Amino acid sequence: MPIISVEGAWLNRLLGADYPVEELADALEQLGCDVDEVVDIERFRCPNCQFVVEGSLGAESTRRCNWCEFEQEKEFEKIGGSTVIRLDLLAARPDLFDVGGLSRALKGYLETELGLPNYVVGSSDLQVIVDPSTNGDDCQRPYICCAIVEMPDLDEATLISLMKLQETLHWGVGRDRKLASIGVYDLDTVTGPISYTTIDPDNDPFVPLGMPGKSMSGRAILENHPKGVAYAKLLADSKRYPVLQDANGQVLSMPPIINSDTTKVTMKSRRLFIDVTGVSESAVRKSLDTFVASLLELGGTAKSVSIVHPDGTTAVTPDLSPREIRIELAAARRWLGLPLTTETAIRALQKMRLDAEVDTANADTIVVQFPALRTDFKHMVDVFEDLAIGYGYRNIVPSPVGQMTAGQPRPEEQVSELVRGSMIGLGYSEIMSLPMTTEESQFSNFRLPVPECYPRIGNPKLKAMTVVRNHLMTGLMEHLRENRRAPLPLKFFELDNVVNLDGDGEVGTVETRHIAVVEMGREASYASIRSVVDALLFELGVEGTYAAVEYEAFIPGRVAQLSSDGILSGYLGELHPETITNFGLDHPVAIADLTIARVF
Repeated sequence: MPIISVEGAWLNRLLGADYPVEELADALEQLGCDVDEVVDIERFRCPNCQFVVEGSLGAESTRRCNWCEFEQEKEFEKIGGSTVIRLDLLAARPDLFDVGGLSRALKGYLETELGLPNYVVGSSDLQVIVDPSTNGDDCQRPYICCAIVEMPDLDEATLISLMKLQETLHWGVGRDRKLASIGVYDLDTVTGPISYTTIDPDNDPFVPLGMPGKSMSGRAILENHPKGVAYAKLLADSKRYPVLQDANGQVLSMPPIINSDTTKVTMKSRRLFIDVTGVSESAVRKSLDTFVASLLELGGTAKSVSIVHPDGTTAVTPDLSPREIRIELAAARRWLGLPLTTETAIRALQKMRLDAEVDTANADTIVVQFPALRTDFKHMVDVFEDLAIGYGYRNIVPSPVGQMTAGQPRPEEQVSELVRGSMIGLGYSEIMSLPMTTEESQFSNFRLPVPECYPRIGNPKLKAMTVVRNHLMTGLMEHLRENRRAPLPLKFFELDNVVNLDGDGEVGTVETRHIAVVEMGREASYASIRSVVDALLFELGVEGTYAAVEYEAFIPGRVAQLSSDGILSGYLGELHPETITNFGLDHPVAIADLTIARVF
């Protein structure tokens, strides 16, 4: 997971106090943050983008910028240093991704401010008009939310924090910009109303961020700009590209790829226009609420923007009004094992920046109000976790366990550990992919007919997750696609469960543990993948037999089916060229997908 560095002195300024950095780190640890270390760092300035790069004290001066990827032999200019707290980001808590969010949480935990933060959103006359083409056959990025934030001062530290928060939200909420992406602009360079529309990839050029004076078409940006190359996959299926334009036709950005250089934010900017676009309405709203709330903690003032949809309806964003959930105090006592009184529970929740009061209709029920940015609250059990943190883990008295049990590894885990060790010894790297995919990735890309019955997701929230996988080859092929520019050969494996229909099963399905192995490169062949499978059989002490078969995903005559006396079985061979190109690859690929255990 990404690691952020938070300056202790800056946290103290926001807290209006002078806590030792170690005490702040301890408080963050108690809040549930994964504190890595407290360390002295030095700062260097990139001569290309002027971004500040951090390095450990005493280390060799930085020569490479991790923001614009500029690199030079000469050392970057050293501009100072400080003591920072390094934290591993928790994907479930995007409200703790930056110094603003951390200071908000610390104010409650250290009892300098209790209860809900007071976020006021004023009104503005700015409109964003959404064109129907953003949700058509040629482009699928329909959701947009916006806000205006006025900053009294935008110094270098705040600007850097803003940029880092933008990228961490892209990771934590936006799934690397796939679900949502954030754009920030100098509003004084923009003339309203703003249009969210689409452009022809080969026309309508604009100047991308970081390339002043160089006007480029959308397609040229995807092929030549560093950000375009990195995220071109997100627009690979689009015949038209989404853009934001102002009333004068000036392009603000081409989400989710790059902003325009003419509307970029500088330290002279005071009025910021923020947009979040994406394919998941939930991710778009979460990102905007979290981003705006953090800027408010840094002294900003928020104003709303009216989003005019193609059907004529208007939505006003952001909506930072608090949400509400009810918890049962008896259930909290049972779950946490704590002798909680109503007063103790309410005080603990207030320390977590929540408002709480007893339900007038039921004295054992507490009505909890939480900020819009606390997107991790799904059930009252989630509130119980905050209740335990506010109560203080150090105040919980340990008690002996009533009965002892001796655990042991599950059978599929035992064989998986043996297989994992063998694969690593053979020079393969393990990956972990998502258990859900699409019909296209699962079947069509492998030249397989879509079966009449297979495990499907009812009412899926995302178009990219409609099917529960019944083999592991999809994840490996997608991983090869993401790493196709890496030196060859590429060798990966994955150990995980797959799901198939089973009429005799308790729930109509059966889970089995699979091992899938892939190699891409000039030497990838049936012989190379067969040697890997033979090595696995030897390590497992199993004798297998190979039989020539026909399998649409593979080249005829270069595929075999493995069978054994036990459950070990599967297919291996060289993938068909059409299968390879369906995943955007252009090198030979050999793959095996084997069942090694049944999951009970």
